[in-house]
Formats: sequence, structure tokens, C-alpha cells
Amino acid sequence: MGKILVAYFSASGVTKHVAEEVAKVAGADLYEIKPEVPYTKADLDWMNKKSRSSIEMEDKSTRPAIIKDNLDVSKYDHIYLGSLKWSTVYSSV
Repeated sequence: MGKILVAYFSASGVTKHVAEEVAKVAGADLYEIKPEVPYTKADLDWMNKKSRSSIEMEDKSTRPAIIKDNLDVSKYDHIYLGSLKWSTVYSSV
């Protein structure tokens, strides 16, 4: 099947858990895409319309800046990407 990478972006840990399980089953490498500014509990309060998660969910032009590093994706044949329900990472990793 070739070399596999599971890359994920998780604020609360749910996507992280799923990504870890997928990587284990697939025998894949695991890579966490990290925001430059980590999410706080207040950021994730979806009941608050002014919280970071609510703003990101409503305004598709707002996406968190991510920490960029030297991940070489060219060595992978397959890449699975997991992200937050309300947010999609639009940056090359």
C-alpha cells in the first residue's frame, strides 16, 4: 500500500483520538497540525457566539494560522487528513 501519513488538526482532542486510531490500524505515521495560538476552553464554547470557534464556523474566511515546519510529504504515497468539524486547514503541510 505504500507509506501512509495521518495528519490531523484537533482543538479539543476528539480528532486527535480518531487520527491515532486510524494511524494505528493503517500502520501510518502520525502528524499533528498545530495552531500558532492554541485553543482555550473559552475558545471552544460554541454556545458563545463571540467565541473563537463560533467565529471560525460562521466566517469561512477566518482560519487559524498554523505552525509550519519541515514535514516532507513527498515521501508518502497516501495522506489522510482529519480536521475540526467547523474548520478546515487550507495550508500546505
